[in-house]
Amino acid sequence: MCYLERLRGRIGAANDADETEYVCRNCETGFDERWQVCPECGGYSVRRREWDSV
Repeated sequence: MCYLERLRGRIGAANDADETEYVCRNCETGFDERWQVCPECGGYSVRRREWDSV
């Protein structure tokens, strides 16, 4: 995720989290691909969005 996308996500403008398939449960950063470790916060809980609704 580039610097500009992170900045937009933090200020609340054009948050792309709803369009991504995976999300980090620690920092709520969205990703298009599966990560073992979140590149933003280093958390180990990157999951599919559908799993969070269960």
